[in-house]
Amino acid sequence: MSTGNQQQRAPLRGLPWREHRGLLVLCLMGVFACLLLVLSVFGDQGVFRIRTLARDRVILEQKVQSIESDNATLRRQLRDMKEGRASYELAAREKLGLVKPGEVVYDFRTDPLNTGR
Repeated sequence: MSTGNQQQRAPLRGLPWREHRGLLVLCLMGVFACLLLVLSVFGDQGVFRIRTLARDRVILEQKVQSIESDNATLRRQLRDMKEGRASYELAAREKLGLVKPGEVVYDFRTDPLNTGR
């Protein structure tokens, strides 16, 4: 009977992966877990990418707030210009440097006495 057992075990000994099947499965699971870990840190939806996107979101929200405040200012100026001609005339005079006939304009931006110093 021992010869029968030896004949049955001989083919099993020829395939080493059958003897260590549990170890092989464990190694494959470890490789898969390491691959998942690397992808979760460095992949398209990884930790570093999520941090970068969060920082970009904060910057964009600040820009949106700035643009919204600029919009509100421009809307107020437009409303003021529509309501009265005086504010429209004043804005045009300030931006374009226009002068009414008979007005005298004094320019104090440069001091002619201190030009040499």
